[in-house]
Amino acid sequence: MKRLFLLIFIGLFVQTLAQFNQGNLLEAEYTPTYYRLEMNLNPYQSDFSGKTTMKFITTESTQEIKINAKENLNIENVSYHSILLNDYSRDGDVLRISLPENLPANQLDSISISFSGNASTSSGLMLGDHEGVPVIETLSEPWHASTWWVCKDDLIDKVDKIDVVIRHPSEFKAASNGVLQSVTDLGDGSTITHWQHNYAIPAYLVAVAVTNYVEYNHTVDIGGTNVPIVNYIYPESLDEWSDSLDLVPSYMEILSDKFGDYPYKTEKYGHAQWNRGGGMEHSTMSFMGKFTFNLIVHELAHQWFGNMVTCASWRDIWINEGFADYCTGLLNDHFYGEEKFKQWKQERVGLVTAENWGSVYVPEGSNQSRIFNSRLTYKKGSMMVHLIRYMLNDDDLFYEVLNEFLYDPRFNFGFASVEDFKDVLEIVTQKSWDKFYEDWIYGEGHPILNVELNKNPDSNIYTLNFIQTPSHHSVEFFEMPIEIEFNGNDQTEIRRFELNQLENSFSISDLPFEVSSFAVNPNFDIVCEINLAVLNTHDLTELKTKIYPNPSKGFFNIKSSQKIVEVKVYDVSGRLVGQWSGIDQLNFTIQTSDWSNGVYGLYIRTLNDEIVEKLIVNN
Repeated sequence: MKRLFLLIFIGLFVQTLAQFNQGNLLEAEYTPTYYRLEMNLNPYQSDFSGKTTMKFITTESTQEIKINAKENLNIENVSYHSILLNDYSRDGDVLRISLPENLPANQLDSISISFSGNASTSSGLMLGDHEGVPVIETLSEPWHASTWWVCKDDLIDKVDKIDVVIRHPSEFKAASNGVLQSVTDLGDGSTITHWQHNYAIPAYLVAVAVTNYVEYNHTVDIGGTNVPIVNYIYPESLDEWSDSLDLVPSYMEILSDKFGDYPYKTEKYGHAQWNRGGGMEHSTMSFMGKFTFNLIVHELAHQWFGNMVTCASWRDIWINEGFADYCTGLLNDHFYGEEKFKQWKQERVGLVTAENWGSVYVPEGSNQSRIFNSRLTYKKGSMMVHLIRYMLNDDDLFYEVLNEFLYDPRFNFGFASVEDFKDVLEIVTQKSWDKFYEDWIYGEGHPILNVELNKNPDSNIYTLNFIQTPSHHSVEFFEMPIEIEFNGNDQTEIRRFELNQLENSFSISDLPFEVSSFAVNPNFDIVCEINLAVLNTHDLTELKTKIYPNPSKGFFNIKSSQKIVEVKVYDVSGRLVGQWSGIDQLNFTIQTSDWSNGVYGLYIRTLNDEIVEKLIVNN
């Protein structure tokens, strides 16, 4: 345990440095409270320009304002109290502005920065086209906002309000956050569209898109408030996606019932179509290319998990993506039934266990591909939310935990870490979740299970044996409840067993039928691999030889009811890897830590038999 926490601490320290270098962690002597973002965007050209006006409150005495502006942005001018400032410099991604006078702590002030750039050098603003019509769109997550506008591009601060003012060709519409304030035709072929958002928002959730959108709108009643659902869609796509968009009000109602009213109900929800296959949960207006069920639900769920409560760092992305992805499972269950939800879980279990490494917690918080790893952040992350629900075995308590977390004043419209969620989880459930976090959040891999159900002779008493092999060395064993489905005589019964060590054994004497088959993890509630599931109904005194754990991780055991005489191991080429003779034991252990990973053949000779088995080594 000490080693685990030391590794986490070192990871946090290294990540802090990495984030500063990346430009998404900017310690400054002020807190931003408001942005006015004015943009000149023309989808026919890659050049763009704009101006950021920021209101801020100083947190300590300072004569310098630091703000993020990636190197691709040109700084045209800086003005303070309508006076142009010349004393500013660039330090990597940070623009440092010297003020003409020292500002005391707790002073409200403002500054304006004009900038320009080109889409070809911006990782956050892209040009494209649909059916020959140009489109300009933004994607800022995780730290690309400051490649297209000057802002404090971090996970430290949310501003209370933002005005987004876009000048664009009049033939197009401009989509953004919040409520549409005005659309003003300037009479010169250009129009100014003004959006205003009055909820706390980090820089990465601010977005703009411009093209020849058509509107397809709905409304929904949320807690007595009539909420507009504003959809900006490519004209050629409307017929294809209108039926899908018609269902959005029902999704909002269901998620509001589970997690409290839609967080931005005094403004709007909606979508803007873009040229990407996936989606992005910009506050009040998600951008997506296709309006499929899972994608719509996922981005909508982010309005609670990710937008209202935002991950405290990119290491904590589980707070955003794991919970949003789980909501797709919840709504699959609601609309399509238990069997569809089971398939949803089965797909995720299969994808996660396809590889033996990786944690939900992100140790490399400056590695964008690791942050958004589909297998770990989304699939494993969502199944860990489900595992909490499964372990609680009480839906009322599960939803109480999630709502206490969302509306905790420490995190509501703020930031939260995976440890913050654990704090709420432990307070509400009145139990420790240390082992769960150690195994399933910080630990890598998953359990691999060998399960054996033995029927005692001349009775309906069974012995159920579990042998667990963790797929990754970071976890000693995964503590978990697991269900077994017993079948026989046209009857089925599911029972739950608590696994708290590598080998567990249970006696079962009260099944009302004779078992003809059984299934481990029948509803795919646990992320695990079932290597072996065997029902033995013969006399247990008969010859029997077991090899475990298989896959082997550093070692494997051979256990037999007859004394083992000789063991030989061959690799896939037929080369003899090892030979042991004159063993004369019922149990024999062979170390594999020096062997290469792969498949081996075992030849085992006992007093009365010869056995050939396959062994998988996964050190």
